[in-house]
Amino acid sequence: MWKIATGEKYTLFYILCCLTVCFLCNSPLFGGITGKIAGHVIDKETEESLVGVSVIVQGTNWGAVTDIEGDYYINNLSPGKYTLVFSYIGYNKVTIENVIVRIDLTTKADAELTSSAISLNEVVVQASQPLITKDLTGSSAIVSSEEIKMMPVENLSQVVNLQAGVVDGHFRGGRANEVSYLVDGVAVTDVYSGGFSVEVENSSIREMEVISGTFNAEYGQAMSGIVNIVTKDGGTHYEGSVSGYVGNYLTNKTDIFQNDNKLNLSGPRDLQFTLGGPTKILSSLTFFVTGRYYKDDGYIYGKRIYNTYDDSPVFPNSSDETYWIDTPTGDGAYVSMNPNEKKSFNGKLSYTLTDWKFSYSLFYDNSWNKAYNHIYKWTPDAIKNNYKINTINSFQVSFLPSKDILITLKLSSATNKYWGYLYADEYDLRYVEPTQGSPYSDYTFYQGGNETDRYRRNTTSNIAQFAFESQVTKEHKIKIGAEARLHNIFYGYKTIKNLTEGQLDSSGAAIFTLGYSDPDTKYNQSYTRKPYEFSAYIQDKMEYDIMIINAGIRLDYFNSNTYMPVDIRNPLNNPNFPHAGERRDAASEYQISPRFGVSFPVSDKGAIHFSYGHFFQIPTFDNLYNNYNYIIDQTTSLSSIVGNPELKAQKTVKYELGLQQVLFPNVSIDVSVYYSDIRNLLGMEILETYEGFVFGRYINRDYGNVKGLIITLDKRFADFFSAKVDYTYQVARGNASDPMQNYYNNQSDPPVEGNKKVVPLDWDQTHTLNISLTIGDPTDWTAGLILGYGSGSPYTVESRYTQGLRLENQGRKPSTLNVDLRANKTFQVFGLNFNTFLLIYNLFDIKNEYGVYASTGRSGIDLNTRYAGTIIGQNTIEEYVKIPTYYSAPRRISLGFSVDF
Repeated sequence: MWKIATGEKYTLFYILCCLTVCFLCNSPLFGGITGKIAGHVIDKETEESLVGVSVIVQGTNWGAVTDIEGDYYINNLSPGKYTLVFSYIGYNKVTIENVIVRIDLTTKADAELTSSAISLNEVVVQASQPLITKDLTGSSAIVSSEEIKMMPVENLSQVVNLQAGVVDGHFRGGRANEVSYLVDGVAVTDVYSGGFSVEVENSSIREMEVISGTFNAEYGQAMSGIVNIVTKDGGTHYEGSVSGYVGNYLTNKTDIFQNDNKLNLSGPRDLQFTLGGPTKILSSLTFFVTGRYYKDDGYIYGKRIYNTYDDSPVFPNSSDETYWIDTPTGDGAYVSMNPNEKKSFNGKLSYTLTDWKFSYSLFYDNSWNKAYNHIYKWTPDAIKNNYKINTINSFQVSFLPSKDILITLKLSSATNKYWGYLYADEYDLRYVEPTQGSPYSDYTFYQGGNETDRYRRNTTSNIAQFAFESQVTKEHKIKIGAEARLHNIFYGYKTIKNLTEGQLDSSGAAIFTLGYSDPDTKYNQSYTRKPYEFSAYIQDKMEYDIMIINAGIRLDYFNSNTYMPVDIRNPLNNPNFPHAGERRDAASEYQISPRFGVSFPVSDKGAIHFSYGHFFQIPTFDNLYNNYNYIIDQTTSLSSIVGNPELKAQKTVKYELGLQQVLFPNVSIDVSVYYSDIRNLLGMEILETYEGFVFGRYINRDYGNVKGLIITLDKRFADFFSAKVDYTYQVARGNASDPMQNYYNNQSDPPVEGNKKVVPLDWDQTHTLNISLTIGDPTDWTAGLILGYGSGSPYTVESRYTQGLRLENQGRKPSTLNVDLRANKTFQVFGLNFNTFLLIYNLFDIKNEYGVYASTGRSGIDLNTRYAGTIIGQNTIEEYVKIPTYYSAPRRISLGFSVDF
């Protein structure tokens, strides 16, 4: 919790009062989902402002009338394309088509009306999207559904990773779980792990905003970035599509990816549909649904040399270790070791009644997969199954008492279920003794055996938001909001043990009795916890001719709602030491976050922006409740970890300065420089009980800083092509990349001293380049290509090869290069748009090295093999050191179709 000096108490009291009063009086959206159109209307001949001009959004009930200065604005429009109709007595009607509205931004649409005495013709104008966004006060990228369609991408994470400043899920140098995901303004981040909790299909997305710079006070529980998704509504006419494809992995890198050099249908298979329109039940009730089935046998194959019931070789002569007998029973078949299957459904019902709008959304996905485990490559049936079912139900009510006010109530319930095991029956007789098949030599695959652990996690998050926004004046748009989140978390883990370990039968053979240790012991733990959160904010968007300002302040409160030992040095409740068995409630936590951003339009073709803010995020819940019973191994070696329900919020202070400038017709450049100071990051402290037993506990101890430069060159689609070049130069430094680093350091003998100065973080990729190119005629054919280059991330060179010095992250992995391609051809068949497409990932089948050996900095070469000795098994060292997950996926080719109706 923040410690506040006496002189600062009045300031804090004032801020809290302001937030409370604002909430009680009128408590926008947590995560914007609408935009605004504004403009100026004049007489074309005299250039005088026109008062009282009617401005209507065609096909809707939205509209406005110009004021005494000829200005108008229309708030609360969903992202998309609109047509504006301007009408005024004595003047010809003017229609502006293709006016594009973006999330949280203002679109300018000015009009010039001609007197009907001069001409009697209606004027139709095609709106041109400006190349710069004058009210942009922090870096963000907005991607529309039309743009997603032409990209060689299939899921949300692929789109996100294409944005400037994002490297493999890390936003501007932050850790991977520092991002908040929102769907229709409601947070859908998995609070336990920090990941995206539900699959929103690309075909359901109306528009997506990726914020990698600073962000407004309406966004919370994120330090590095925001992914804000607005989904599609049904329209007044029926529309739908059906699409599918089949694919195959095809590579000549068979030394790494066995069985991937054949043409077959074992690769990805995909089938999708969308349907939307009126329900015919009520006049204004519409629907939109998306369904998808996806299956992929994977590209990493093992070879069934051994079955799970096989065991390690035997030595007939105990005095001769060079002679051994191996008796594998496998059939030698190739078996996929990273298959996955997914079924998903997204649905939305919308009902509009004059000033009210009601909507209900359902997001559901059900998936299964296996995760490759290299030690079992020759016993591929040994790895467990992983299952996941995610469901989000969301109900929203919007009320517009006037054109200037929007009041919103949002209720959401998200349920995430994860579980995994090899066999469904936890006492299945096919399970074998945990150490069975363990090799006697290094660089040797297991010769039988199986994974023995099983887990289950259920997380339910219930969210309520009440929000109010008002265009108080033409210049000021106020947003006020409050949110409550109630969570229910269950986690359980256990692993098979030999309950008769060390016992022998009458013949001297070891006895194996399948079972599990007692509940609430080291290898059989579970817990249920119910933390809760509250947040509130107030924000003002001020739009003037010379500047646009976003300013706000946010309050976040969190309570882990659990208990902990009074004396952390007596977790074993030893009565011989203080506070045995005593517990206390964990303290709550709150933060106040100021946010500020300003944009200065220097001309119609240029704008400068600056932004600053404090951003907080509570660590993921697994770090709070891990080993909640404080089970400590009673040994002086470090082998136990406990969570910490009093973890403070991690903090980032961000600064950004940017320039947007039009260079040529349809070509613009965007340059941003940024700096982030990161404190209170999750780390680990090493504690000792009164008895002398050591253990690790999560605390806020790590820190870092990031500085960088982003240059984006954008050529709008015109003359049959578009192009976008994103270049990021970045330096990310910190004392530790992994919260567990201090724990690992202290497991060494002697312990390794922690960093006294910042070092490159694991994801510190200095140079990142993304190039997107689209050519063709969207009504006939298109081809889209994406090229991605990375200069390579750091790794720690093994001290054996640095004269005993541990130089953390001072080595560099090889650079990476990837090219993806999508080509489309459209036909008219029976009045329907029939589209065929070719999708190729890793077009040139490049073998990028993402994981490397510390001895060489390369993926397939390990100098330590010289110390390996004789292999007691059937594989060679060369076969073992080539780990498929160290490399990028091989070339994947898919051929498909889609039909729009």
